[in-house]
Amino acid sequence: RSLDPSAERAVLAECKTRTEVFEIPRSLVDPTNANFLVWPTCVEVQRCSGCCNSKVMQCRPTQVLQRHLQVNKVQYVKGKTVIQSVVVEVEDHVKCRCESVFPSPWHTSPSGSRRTEAISTGMSAPASVTRRREHREKKSKHRIFKHYRGKKGHRDSFKT
Repeated sequence: RSLDPSAERAVLAECKTRTEVFEIPRSLVDPTNANFLVWPTCVEVQRCSGCCNSKVMQCRPTQVLQRHLQVNKVQYVKGKTVIQSVVVEVEDHVKCRCESVFPSPWHTSPSGSRRTEAISTGMSAPASVTRRREHREKKSKHRIFKHYRGKKGHRDSFKT
């Protein structure tokens, strides 16, 4: 094929923070009540995204920031509109990096201290990652079906 002269050169979407739209769930505003609206319904947040050039690596946040936003809770009480200001907390990703998608005992400890130490000191996880085989059911193409010729074979298979 010949190259299209008007085609752009592809650029790698590297792992970094990008602006994304976050829909504010009503449960974040008031988990005990469902008879209200939230305004604005969506806000912009910073989230990690991008390619890591490997299926075993994923773009993940290494530093997050909790941000407080003021939204309006709109209710209809006895035929009147009642607007109440409510503060909700959203999470912004500040720094990102490519990390293994497989859980590693080196990264996960009950207190989470190992992960924090690794991030603050700039250490990285061990290079060798072992995969565990998961038990999966056989696909339908591997099932064995009995094929009978004629009606007599079917009748005999139903007898007990």
